[in-house]
Amino acid sequence: MVTTTESNTKETETGKKGININEKVRKLGNDIDTLAKKTGDEASKLAKSINEEIKALPGELSIDVKNEVKKITGGVEKLVGATDDSAKKLINEIKTDIKNLVDKIESSTSKKK
Repeated sequence: MVTTTESNTKETETGKKGININEKVRKLGNDIDTLAKKTGDEASKLAKSINEEIKALPGELSIDVKNEVKKITGGVEKLVGATDDSAKKLINEIKTDIKNLVDKIESSTSKKK
């Protein structure tokens, strides 16, 4: 049973790469919310993880998203040190940037079909 599940997972990952990228990017929005609730070392570790995920995206995509990635990672780094209203504002800005990135990915994917 485990082998079948692993096999299905691999087929899904390779067969629906565009969908998986969209899911990854959307998940980052949830990670941003979590980051806003963390402090100190926890926040730094999570921010590093988020930024690593975001920086890996251009290698997985056939479109140029370097500017979007740079903007999002910069916002994540600022969010680590932000508090109260400034943190809320940054969260909204980062989530908007993530949504724009998803829209760009989806637009690119639909053009290829």
